[in-house]
Amino acid sequence: MVKRLVSGVLGLLFATGMWMSGSAAEEPGQRVYEDHCMQCHGAEGRGGGKGPRLLPFLWSYEKALEMLRYPKCDMPPIPESEVSDADVAQIRAYLKTIK
Repeated sequence: MVKRLVSGVLGLLFATGMWMSGSAAEEPGQRVYEDHCMQCHGAEGRGGGKGPRLLPFLWSYEKALEMLRYPKCDMPPIPESEVSDADVAQIRAYLKTIK
């Protein structure tokens, strides 16, 4: 009985840890995207706002950084003081995960 209880508790702890680590790996880019991009590009980059659809996201990090800092469209430039280069990398990584 005790052995089954311990096994059950360990299994639950393992499953909880896997769930938390999986969602934590995706959250930073998603959170940054939602804070800075979603208003114009819609949920998950699917469009629907003022800005165009971003999916499938094919830009390199360098291209994404260039388009954010020096856009060639109606999008206002976003300075590093507002969205850091590391944030751009996180946003790009998040958008690349969306199918």
